[in-house]
Amino acid sequence: MAEQKTVALTGEQIMNAFGQEKIRLEDINRRMASVQNLLQEVFFAKESLTAVKKAKKGEKAMVALGAGVYLNVLIDKNTKVKSSYAGNVIMEKEISKVIEEIEAREKETAEKLEQLEKQQKASYANLNALGQIINNAGKRQK
Repeated sequence: MAEQKTVALTGEQIMNAFGQEKIRLEDINRRMASVQNLLQEVFFAKESLTAVKKAKKGEKAMVALGAGVYLNVLIDKNTKVKSSYAGNVIMEKEISKVIEEIEAREKETAEKLEQLEKQQKASYANLNALGQIINNAGKRQK
């Protein structure tokens, strides 16, 4: 059986740990917001591509350009789309292939969000534990 050891920390060390954990949680929350925005962007792209794929030649569509700006277009062909890659390289690809790539990106992004959620829960637990220690120490001093 493992032997239990007691570790003594100063009030300053506990307060420093609490501050560092708050900074860590803020960073996790920022990253989560970024990943959630990316996940939403990927979702909308997939939905738009699916709608274009179902459209018929000559149908009207409204394309979101971003920042609340839209463009009315006529569908000319719905089998291929332009897709950008690293280094601003744009290639024409089959729409079905791009949907598959976006679905893979969506899955990967959702997994990143799950990892961040686990880190967030652990950080909250750490903050709660450190808060309890601080509260208990304050009660002993009274």
